[in-house]
Amino acid sequence: MSILITNEEYRQDAAVLLDQYKGSMAYLASVFNESYQKSPSLTKLPWKSFAFYNKCIKSLQANDVELGLNFFQEAKQNERQGKESFSITGFSKSNQKKDIDLVIDEVREEASGKISIGFIDTDVVDVEKVKLIAGIELLKCHSSDLYYEAEALIDEIVLTGPGDEYHVRSASSYNLLGLVLIWADEVHSPVYYAQQVVHEAAHLRLFLKSTDDKFVLNPESQLYAAPFRPDARPMLGIFHALFVLARIALAMYDMGKIVPGKLLDEAIEKGQVAEKRFFATAAQIKRDGVLTPTGQQIFDECLQEITKISSFRSVYDDLLKGGL
Repeated sequence: MSILITNEEYRQDAAVLLDQYKGSMAYLASVFNESYQKSPSLTKLPWKSFAFYNKCIKSLQANDVELGLNFFQEAKQNERQGKESFSITGFSKSNQKKDIDLVIDEVREEASGKISIGFIDTDVVDVEKVKLIAGIELLKCHSSDLYYEAEALIDEIVLTGPGDEYHVRSASSYNLLGLVLIWADEVHSPVYYAQQVVHEAAHLRLFLKSTDDKFVLNPESQLYAAPFRPDARPMLGIFHALFVLARIALAMYDMGKIVPGKLLDEAIEKGQVAEKRFFATAAQIKRDGVLTPTGQQIFDECLQEITKISSFRSVYDDLLKGGL
């Protein structure tokens, strides 16, 4: 079944993961001799609960039962009644230390300490949140399927400030599933924020799907010089980039229906950049990727759909002819 063009399958996958989480929490409660009720009112998995749950599992794997119990209790305490939409906050120094550590530890682990994350002032959050909401409204009006999927998969968007030279632009992860980080700055426009929401929602969709499929069979230890990136990446990362770029290209194409003006020009430009990068990424996967049947299906659909809307298919064909 297609996942590039959104459908209700993402709701089913999210519900399955939520049920698995509740079942595992109930089992952990019996291990810790704690109480736990699988509440029917918990209809959307809070990212903090899932993050602390994952830390609990890692602690138990390391035979640290006391720390595991602490994380279990944090996961339970962060459960709340479901909400369909997502909240928007800032990564502030005044946030609870345990929440700050959750994010910083994950960013550090995912990027091997090479990328930093910066705090943000409340007044900047207030200004940039208006533009973010405007970007989300653009998605809702012009790419509604992507909007409703993002609304279902994102639990919280946290706006961040600049860190060191290499800092988070936008980020999400499986361990913090439901959290999206977006760097906020006065130079950013509603179209920029819409692009970042699409970008990270695409990652979340693949994270959710990856609970029952790996997409690629290339060893994680094998790294490839990725298109448009200074660092080498495993094939799974390149596959994620393919899907993300396809989603961005489709969203920006839909935004081409915006009335003429700066936002239209920006959407067209971002769409063209995404299309060119998509075809370069597709060529690399075609050459070096070893895909599962589901991975191949997603690849084929992405290539087919972006070819329909783009005039840059020659980038893909030329790179394959030239051997990259």
